[in-house]
Amino acid sequence: MSTLGNSPQFAKAFKLDTIVTDGSTAYTLQYNGANQSTLIAETMIVSVNGVIQNPNTAYTVSGATITFAEALASTDTIDFITAISESHAVATVSDNSISPAKLAGTLGLTNTPIRINTNSIDANVTIDTNKNAMVIGPITINSDITVNGTLTVV
Repeated sequence: MSTLGNSPQFAKAFKLDTIVTDGSTAYTLQYNGANQSTLIAETMIVSVNGVIQNPNTAYTVSGATITFAEALASTDTIDFITAISESHAVATVSDNSISPAKLAGTLGLTNTPIRINTNSIDANVTIDTNKNAMVIGPITINSDITVNGTLTVV
């Protein structure tokens, strides 16, 4: 299928399992036989009898259930339901939970307070009045360092 403009880079799009109407208003949303409880109405395209439905007006979604505003007769057809994306909670990292093993190798060594640094300063740096900074080891300075606070060189 061709796309106008840039292709989505982070979206997950999938067609949900076929739903057979039976005169009810509520139906279970499934993908490959598994209930889908992380979907939201605004990220779904729902076609009934060839007509795209308006989210939160023609239907709502709660958990793995899609509920239509009006009962669908057994002669009605849900042509397809395509989920464009899934909603999910963004995790918040707990205080003191990131270990040196999770950081890039240039930041820490094992479980020690050792820090491995590059041997040059290539960007302008300003040390604010109420801040302290330290540089250790042989260092090449290729940019401006403005010291308003304290800079210790070892």
